[in-house]
Amino acid sequence: MTDSQPYRVVLIDDHPAIIEALRAFLETVLEFKVVGTAKNIQEAKSVIRNSESPLLNEIYRVNEIDLVIVDIRLPDADGKMIHDGGINLTTEFSERYPDMAILIYSADAKLEPVRRALAAGASGYLLKGTDIPVIKQAIAVVMAGGTYLDPGLPGRLKRPLKGETLTRKEEEIMHLFSQWKTRKEIAHILQMATVTVNAHCINISSKLGLRSPIEFYREAIRRYGNPDDV
Repeated sequence: MTDSQPYRVVLIDDHPAIIEALRAFLETVLEFKVVGTAKNIQEAKSVIRNSESPLLNEIYRVNEIDLVIVDIRLPDADGKMIHDGGINLTTEFSERYPDMAILIYSADAKLEPVRRALAAGASGYLLKGTDIPVIKQAIAVVMAGGTYLDPGLPGRLKRPLKGETLTRKEEEIMHLFSQWKTRKEIAHILQMATVTVNAHCINISSKLGLRSPIEFYREAIRRYGNPDDV
């Protein structure tokens, strides 16, 4: 993402109030632009498919969708509610558009739908009714390539990712932390939003089991050395 090209978002939910609330929030965040909405399964497929249209791209510059926020329970075109409609869309979209992040936004806090959503390719699972700061954090995490699970979900799902390998970008951020750079400085150096750096830090902490900023800096220095020792 560049300063002139915000992340492109599609919102999929059968409740207009949910759509408008999410749109209103995202319009306050410069990094995001809502380029489409859908209230049923068929509309969702059409919105995503139209993003591939050369004419639409030329007019609206919608070259691709970066993020989809979708409910699990969605109706079809006839109004029949499909319990796993959002999960089915997640499976289809994640296979066809592997670079597109998908965030489930549902009122269902049960264990099984969360597992199915993640298995289908969702990048995160967020509960409806959560506070705005949590929504912002969830979006930042999934856009940074991480996985976000709502704090209100069952404890068995909120396991740490300790032991997973850091991505190249995460290693780059850790290296900069070992040089005593701040998050704002890292964002400037890597030409990314500070919120994206924060999301990467959340992923790194989860993967490495780091519980505080002090532990984070210690691990960075352990990996790359202390510049003060040179």
